[in-house]
Amino acid sequence: MTDHPTQTKRLPDVPPVRVARILAERAPTGTEKTWYPNGRDERDLYLWEYCHAHEGEPLPLRHAAGFRHVLNRIRIAIHPDELLVGEVGLEDPARCHPHEYRKACLYWRSRDAEQARSADGRFAYTALQHGLIQAGAGRSGHTIPAFDMVLREGLGGLRERALSVAGMQQSPETTSAVYARAMAEALSALSNYVLRHAALARELAAEEANPARQRELAGIADVCDWVAENPPRGLHEALQLLWFSHLGIKLDDGGIGHSMGRFDQYMHPFYAHDLAEGVLTREQAAELVALFWLKLNAEGDDIAHMSLGGQDAGGRDAVNDLTYVCLGVERWVSRKQPNLSTRIHERTSDQYWREIAATIRVGSGHPAVFNDDIIIPGLVEHGIPLEIARCYAQVGCVESYLPGLAAPWIDCYVNIAKCLDLAMNAGRDRHTGIQVGPETPLPERIGSFAELYAAVETQLQHAASTALCFRHMYDAHVSAHAPVPLISAFTPAALERGMDAVDAPPYVLTGIYGVGLGTTVDSLAAIRALVFRQEGIELTDLCRALAVDFRGYETIHAACRHAPKYGNDDDRVDDLACTVISSFGRLVDACPTPSERAIHYGMIGSVVSHAKLGQATGATADGRGAGRSLSDGGSPSQGANTSGATATLRSLTKPDYRAVPGGAAINLRLSFTDAAGEAGINRLAALLKTYFAMGGEQLQVSVTNHAVLREALTNPAAHRDLVVRVAGFTAYFVSLPEILQNEIMARSLIPISSRDIGEQ
Repeated sequence: MTDHPTQTKRLPDVPPVRVARILAERAPTGTEKTWYPNGRDERDLYLWEYCHAHEGEPLPLRHAAGFRHVLNRIRIAIHPDELLVGEVGLEDPARCHPHEYRKACLYWRSRDAEQARSADGRFAYTALQHGLIQAGAGRSGHTIPAFDMVLREGLGGLRERALSVAGMQQSPETTSAVYARAMAEALSALSNYVLRHAALARELAAEEANPARQRELAGIADVCDWVAENPPRGLHEALQLLWFSHLGIKLDDGGIGHSMGRFDQYMHPFYAHDLAEGVLTREQAAELVALFWLKLNAEGDDIAHMSLGGQDAGGRDAVNDLTYVCLGVERWVSRKQPNLSTRIHERTSDQYWREIAATIRVGSGHPAVFNDDIIIPGLVEHGIPLEIARCYAQVGCVESYLPGLAAPWIDCYVNIAKCLDLAMNAGRDRHTGIQVGPETPLPERIGSFAELYAAVETQLQHAASTALCFRHMYDAHVSAHAPVPLISAFTPAALERGMDAVDAPPYVLTGIYGVGLGTTVDSLAAIRALVFRQEGIELTDLCRALAVDFRGYETIHAACRHAPKYGNDDDRVDDLACTVISSFGRLVDACPTPSERAIHYGMIGSVVSHAKLGQATGATADGRGAGRSLSDGGSPSQGANTSGATATLRSLTKPDYRAVPGGAAINLRLSFTDAAGEAGINRLAALLKTYFAMGGEQLQVSVTNHAVLREALTNPAAHRDLVVRVAGFTAYFVSLPEILQNEIMARSLIPISSRDIGEQ
């Protein structure tokens, strides 16, 4: 049971002095790389040094020993004011070791090419090259280990369990024995890395002239000494062990999106203990949590998702006092990490709704809000037991994941707007003439909207199957050639069986994103209205107009632009959103799975694929020009929702998102003036409650000042810390590519009226 309070005092608006100093000293530079976590280059170089020199060793042991080599070689530092220590990316190998770094890059790239050939994914390349699908090649990262187990047993306890598993095997050379020894080696390497920080803290303490800082450094050394082997006893030790574990995971795998899971649930016992025993005050605990936030922001752009709130396995509200502290800390720090979200449900208190609104209105795009009452039933319908489904958390951007119980997340993307385009051209790419999808009727043979939509479903089914097959084959090959012994040691089923985290967990979860929902729905609505109902335009003429980007077809272009648009509470188009989401979920569910453990489900989102896939998509029947961004996530097309917040929210809640429980990303952009002051908090809280009461699955609200965004385009140096919501993640606006900056600027800015929130 949690201690969900009847009334919790909000943290002060101003952060502690220490936190404010670090925020000022570590301000964004404006040159941050999107999705490029610090330490990746160092990791690749030092892992290459070992693996290249020890090609003949058993693969898991070679990787674990290479992991030790990385942790021994990587430079460490402890910065002024820090109480939590450890970070990566302090050295640029491309600059410090250019010759060796080039060789390392060639080594890993050759492995990638070999894996692609071995996966025999060539049949999918046509779809990839024509923007029909997008499927990553390589580990995606995207894990949430069993951090509760790590904190409960400590690194030493887990290592003893791994050695015990190795000792129980019939022979030390069995696959399980070898892998268990690799896990023990990886855990030992991480412990040694922690001890390196203890030694450094003592060295710095001996040199420190300030007695207060000297005591802090001695305390850091004591914390590191303890958590190198033992389970934490309080919040400071728990946060430090969690941070070292997270760093180890990043360096073990090299992927992105390794996430925190349900932070307020597994960290709450340590928080409650320290407050009850007088070890910390609430304000001191909040400062430590804020320092953890700052460590996440120092690691580069890694989309470390953190989930708050929700329910426990028994269905009880899981919000506790630490949940409120986390939201208060987010208001202090207000940067892009962690990728913070909160789960809500029908029993969420008014007090918590207000706290969510107070945090969103700060403008960092956090937290995103997810509806348990939609997501949990959807997971159950896909075969996940209720008690387990209640404990889901988001990984990476918006993906519904089962912490400690699932293999690393796999996802791929289907351009549903391209599927419509192929359906209008017999499965051929309109510009290259290449057969990209299955052959469906030529436009002159399509006599009804139902026939057209049947062709769309045929293309959707093919695209989903192609993307899923390619991604699973590639992932299987990567898992066979790139073990992750530390992540496996943090995964209960893998640790118990001496197996890799890819192979042992009971669930393999794959999400297939449907990209360009708004673009597709608006296009279908235009075709239905202009071709099959008003009968003023022939489908063949529309196809000719699309092929030349409407040049010379200005009348058709104008008709398309003025056709009904999603997001305005107009059933002439909203019913098609319901149909497309239902179809997409059903067709994804029908795709074959590679094993009994595998569950795949549809999602509506895009990350940044709406921009990339839009570049490969010609003009569309909603009036969009060739090469322009598709609509983002599950949101209406950029600038199309012009009828106010209530109309937008009504449109967004009409589809049944239980059909796509893997996740959704729906952006709503509000004016900062509507969220100002306590009245603004009340307005925003009422808007959120209304949306989710109507059945909304997810919402991420950006409270923005359009004038500031425009100024940031012309004077980026003055706005290096301007955080914006892109999709299922946030980023610094000035470091985004121009195509995404323009796409964000084009989103509708929705005013909140008294009618939207029921004010009299």
